[in-house]
Amino acid sequence: MKPLIAIASSLLLCSCADMYVTKSQVGGAGGGAPTDTKDFGSHVRMITANCGVGAYGPRYIYIRPFCVDTAKFTGDQAQNEGEYPIRKALAPVEFSEDLKEQLEKMAPARILRPGETPRSGWLVDGEFDVMDGGRPEARFVLGTFGVGRSVLALHVRVTDVKSGVIVYEFDMYGGSELQGRRGTVLASGLGRALHFDLQNAAERIYLTLSTNPYRYGARSNVSLPE
Repeated sequence: MKPLIAIASSLLLCSCADMYVTKSQVGGAGGGAPTDTKDFGSHVRMITANCGVGAYGPRYIYIRPFCVDTAKFTGDQAQNEGEYPIRKALAPVEFSEDLKEQLEKMAPARILRPGETPRSGWLVDGEFDVMDGGRPEARFVLGTFGVGRSVLALHVRVTDVKSGVIVYEFDMYGGSELQGRRGTVLASGLGRALHFDLQNAAERIYLTLSTNPYRYGARSNVSLPE
């Protein structure tokens, strides 16, 4: 019975459209060994060898549009393939706007223009590896089995500008997963999937860099017994 419950739970989780941190690496003087995302605290990065305490509380956050030069750009991305170069060039701009909206929950955020260099705070940048919009017609027929699903893969860096140390660095992967024709708040269904995937990625970056974004354990008038 327990194995069946575990299988059902894993299938349910895999069916959810979302982005996930798949690989992380500790930066700074704390070391550079890769860590498994299943390990406790694997999302934490150390700016210095300060008893393992991660970097937090940036005064400002600057976003540089992610590099898209070498990204694999396929699937349903535009009305026709002739428009692909434009859609690919604008995807980093759209993602920067989504990321700014999310990271402003942590600190004042700004998107850097070409030639601009920040002097303090955090710099968030990275590269897109895969941007696959999938196939809406395939999702209509067999989307609940993963056919026609979208895929987004990217690499994220968070650098402390003043010290030049990379404090957080991780890979992300996700997409529409097993969403079919109906879609959800996180998935496009028969619509264009890239916009949903970029929003999901931006939100996942915010959640990864936050200490307790869901306010678990928060109390108002509760006191522990003596």
